[in-house]
Amino acid sequence: MSTRPVEPRGTTGGSLTPFLLLGLVWAIIALMWLSWLAGRIAATVTGHPTKGPGFGSAYLEHLLRADWAALWPGVSPAAVGVIYAGLLLVLVGLVTLAVMWWQERKPDADDPLPSLARPVEVRAMTLPLVAAKARRLRPGLADARVKEISAESAGVILGAHRRRRGSGPRLYSSWEDVVLAVMAPRAGKTTALAVQSILNAPGAALATSNKPDLWATTAAARAERGTVWVFDPQAIAHVPQGWWWNPLAAVEDVEDAHRLANHFVQQVRNSHSSDDFWIQGALDLLTSLILAAAIEGRTLTSVQAWLSDSTSREPATILKSHGFGASARAMSGRQAGAPETREGLYETARTAAACLANPTIMAWVTPPDRPLPALDVEAFVESTDTLYLLSKDGAGAAAPLVAGLTDQVLRAAVAAAEAHGGRLDPPLVACLDEAANICKIRDLPELYSHFGSRGIIPLTILQSYRQGTRVWGEQGMDALWSAATVKLVGAGIDDARFAEDLSRLVGEHDVTVASRTRDGQGRTSYQTSVRRQRILDPAQIRALPKGSALLFATGIRVAMLNLLPWYDEPSAERLTAAVAASTAEMTRQAQRTRAARRVRMAQRSWRGRAG
Repeated sequence: MSTRPVEPRGTTGGSLTPFLLLGLVWAIIALMWLSWLAGRIAATVTGHPTKGPGFGSAYLEHLLRADWAALWPGVSPAAVGVIYAGLLLVLVGLVTLAVMWWQERKPDADDPLPSLARPVEVRAMTLPLVAAKARRLRPGLADARVKEISAESAGVILGAHRRRRGSGPRLYSSWEDVVLAVMAPRAGKTTALAVQSILNAPGAALATSNKPDLWATTAAARAERGTVWVFDPQAIAHVPQGWWWNPLAAVEDVEDAHRLANHFVQQVRNSHSSDDFWIQGALDLLTSLILAAAIEGRTLTSVQAWLSDSTSREPATILKSHGFGASARAMSGRQAGAPETREGLYETARTAAACLANPTIMAWVTPPDRPLPALDVEAFVESTDTLYLLSKDGAGAAAPLVAGLTDQVLRAAVAAAEAHGGRLDPPLVACLDEAANICKIRDLPELYSHFGSRGIIPLTILQSYRQGTRVWGEQGMDALWSAATVKLVGAGIDDARFAEDLSRLVGEHDVTVASRTRDGQGRTSYQTSVRRQRILDPAQIRALPKGSALLFATGIRVAMLNLLPWYDEPSAERLTAAVAASTAEMTRQAQRTRAARRVRMAQRSWRGRAG
């Protein structure tokens, strides 16, 4: 909340007339005094004794009569004129600087910047102080001098502090901050936030997306630091499969199976209440099937086969033989129930796990028929490798597997942090772009605040607050918002309720209102009053320009940022070349895929005619 009085645009100009007249008088006096000073300086420079009158009525009288000889005896008026011109230029320069300084700080009701966070208030987020904090948080930097710590080792860049004339210093989140960004499409979330966070991650980096942009921009640079793993079963970037991942490798008990099953069920939860009978039943069913496959050394292929046969007793038999009697009995009870109920539960589970029926997707999560390395999640979190998880959204997409792999990486990072004294160093940066579409981790809001203390830095990017509400519910999204120590709100906020809430969080300031009244006798009186006014009303928040964002950080007033897209950075030329190369390779792969598909279609057409 600001208490600086600001003047609204449209203030009655007549109230300033007396001050303008007084200022004009003093300006004339100042110019006359400047001429007197020029004469004294000219007399001193030319070696003539100062015999002219002092500055006063006598001097002014001679000046008005242009009596130069009486003003400056023995001194050339031309010399006085040259010195006077020089002094006048200096004075004009000083006045100009003073006006610029005042304009920089002059309050204006239409300009929120003076009432938002000032430079001193965001100083804790500037590089020197963030670097000092990084040295304290990261054991690997304990012996480094603060000045030697690079920006990428210090924290995650957020943007530059906006001032009325250009940008101020760059601001960073620290290695114990967790970040949430709410921005509409094409507001800079990928070019300024996602790319920067992945590009500069000092340790392992994880990125989710439903577009190839982030991979195309950063993969080449990240390949210089470590191995690049791209999970692209739906050909978002047309990256050929070069590895595989076994989702069941980390499943050892009911809790592990339940977490993995939840990622599948989350895909159908949007249209159901969280405690819906069919949803909960499908979750329990998938939990049992996943657990049975994992403990028996099977793959997700078995899970899909069991889903297709609602009468198969094999899962219950496996569970019982491995000591999971309760799960086995629950499984048998479900199968022994009314056929309509059983089929309803199985159909819901099939819908949730629809991606398991796609051979192309399954090829990435089942043992390959050719030698391919398997992703070691536990080794990954302690490396400098990069993992890109790409998926479409919608029915049958690989999103449940993206969420499952992300969840396993985050859990492995927590375990690694605990094994290293509580904090992962270097930190793991996880940029969860399109989190509400392709990375629906059910308990993400509960885990969020815990990550920061472990050296796990999530950057969750949503298109709107309401989008998060659809995934995590009202309370869950509120919890996620509250847990994030750094929040960025960019352009394109069309949710009236959210904009109103943001407006209240930004606060109010005092606005000076000047009024002029004239009575019946023609006498004018002036009055000044102060009223409270929103620093940013909802309409102004909605109209935030692209490339800007509001920064809500714990412990400071709201600040305005200029986002820093990668193409305006010093590395832009190198990254542009990388994008061109990645795009060219993506195009070649897409053309090969299209050509192969046309061949298959032609072969099927020929077989149909031959039959």
